[in-house]
Amino acid sequence: MGQHTTRRGALSRRQLLRLGGLAAASSLAPALAACSSGRAAAPARAGGPTTITEWGFGTDNTLAKARVQAFRDAHPDIGLELVPQINDQKVLTAVVSGEVPDLLWLDRNTIVSWAARGALEPIDDLMARDGVTLDDFYASPVEQVRYGGQTWAIPQFSHVRALWVNHEPLEQAGLSVDDVRRADWAALQQYGARLTRREGGKITRVGFDTRAADGFFWMFSWGNGGSLIGGDGRQATFRDAKNVDALQYVVDTANAQGGRQAQKAFADSWGWDAQHPFILNQVAITLYDSWLLTMVAKFAPEHRFSVLPFVGRDGGTVAMTTGQAWAMPRGARNREAAWQFMKFMATPESWRVGAQAQLAENTAKGAPYVPSLTGSRAADAIMVGEVYQPISPQFDEVVRLLPTLLQPSRAIPSSPLITELTDILMNNAVNPALLGSRAPADGLERAQVRAEQAIAAFA
Repeated sequence: MGQHTTRRGALSRRQLLRLGGLAAASSLAPALAACSSGRAAAPARAGGPTTITEWGFGTDNTLAKARVQAFRDAHPDIGLELVPQINDQKVLTAVVSGEVPDLLWLDRNTIVSWAARGALEPIDDLMARDGVTLDDFYASPVEQVRYGGQTWAIPQFSHVRALWVNHEPLEQAGLSVDDVRRADWAALQQYGARLTRREGGKITRVGFDTRAADGFFWMFSWGNGGSLIGGDGRQATFRDAKNVDALQYVVDTANAQGGRQAQKAFADSWGWDAQHPFILNQVAITLYDSWLLTMVAKFAPEHRFSVLPFVGRDGGTVAMTTGQAWAMPRGARNREAAWQFMKFMATPESWRVGAQAQLAENTAKGAPYVPSLTGSRAADAIMVGEVYQPISPQFDEVVRLLPTLLQPSRAIPSSPLITELTDILMNNAVNPALLGSRAPADGLERAQVRAEQAIAAFA
């Protein structure tokens, strides 16, 4: 590929221009111009222990802390400096200046965007040398870290989105979880209107929160047989009739419950932890991420709820996954030591150590332990099948369900322009349609035109 025609650590003019597209909004154009000649990474210092620097990952929880300590114990010759703070501007500045860390902890949906701009190092040579494969990983996380026939990162934590249902609101309306016909979207819409509560002209409970304004519109597009991005991630299909129909559906669903403006006014009052709207039954049915289970277990272990696979109109499961991954920036000075850390943290045994430590801490505090989800089937099997201790039938059922949803799950398509295309979709179509300022068809057409312009500019 083009980004490998220059020496390691140097950026080609095209890569700098593409990074410049990201940098324009963050006032980094002068830095790009100053670094246009590129700079090779300095070699690692010979002799003595090697210290690697990582950005983005912290040890503010026992699971992470135990895994990092296990690496330190296994590799006393490698020092590790963790810098939890990370943002796009910080990464851009580092890449264009050549002063990069050895590792980056990134959202998986940004991996391809960084790789396409020459900001990351592929790791296939290291994987082949050490016999490391991603065969044991779920398909969607792997798709997010591969681009142009190369591997750019190793998946770590995963989250999966499903349909969360509160029992109390349903019972108050004379319904049960068994009455929730998930493939019948018209029925879900009717439940939303029926379960919504108002007091004094204001919403006090949302019946069915589609969370389309929070990035969940993808699930309705997929569930309606649509696709928003195609090809190699450089083709927008926003205007497709199936997407128009899906957006009309979420708009109609919101309007049947008082409209997006009224829902947003209510949502602005929502709290967190023990005051989370799901825990307080301020939302009856909603799409949500799997990490919510840990919050419910910690703050409301007696709460009555169910988690179900969201299904499309054809009855097929529609699950969406997000998560993080370890990546190596272009020009990393301690590539070998950084690889040893990436490789170790991807092993099922590292997850076992972390999960056992978290279980022990929670048990000592009298708190339930809920296993994390990862990109690895083997790691999830260990944490769910070996480490997890039953909490209650309803929690046990959800813990067993969530890893199975990762199997058929989909991620936002890998694209070098995913950030730009997602912003265009939300700002020109989804949000205006929900707020009633633009018809779904008009918004998606407008988004299509702008997406095609962005794709042409990148090419």
